[in-house]
Amino acid sequence: MKNLLKRILLIAVSAMALCLTGCKDIKNIKNIKVTSVAVETITPNGLRGMVIGLAVGIDNPSFNVDLSEINGALKLSGKVLGRVTMDPFTLHGRSAETYHLRAVVAIEKGVTLSELAVLLDMETLNRCMVDVSARATLKSGLSKVLKFNDIPVKDLL
Repeated sequence: MKNLLKRILLIAVSAMALCLTGCKDIKNIKNIKVTSVAVETITPNGLRGMVIGLAVGIDNPSFNVDLSEINGALKLSGKVLGRVTMDPFTLHGRSAETYHLRAVVAIEKGVTLSELAVLLDMETLNRCMVDVSARATLKSGLSKVLKFNDIPVKDLL
């Protein structure tokens, strides 16, 4: 009986959260688009890393979304060359804004300078893949880790 009440309460809270955020906005979450990316600053961070300041234009026709635990990996032929972590930020609802973000890039151990130098060739860079994950949290407290694997770099450039 207690478990049944918990389930009913969970369904009711979920339905209320859906109603409060609005069904129209739920459909709009798929329409979030990155409109521009520009590198503002690059600062060395030790011998195997750097901190990159980015200006990222994002069009969000949906509601506020808090993004945290943002991680990524750059791969060439299945080998991870480097990893990226980003500071958390809030994607403002119903807006088209430029966000100034900080990304910490770390080159993987065992990756040589010659392996990185081949990335200067656009054809090689276009063969790279990116894995990205982030935790998206709504105002209601509902959250989910989103994972996107093997995104071709050529689709991002």
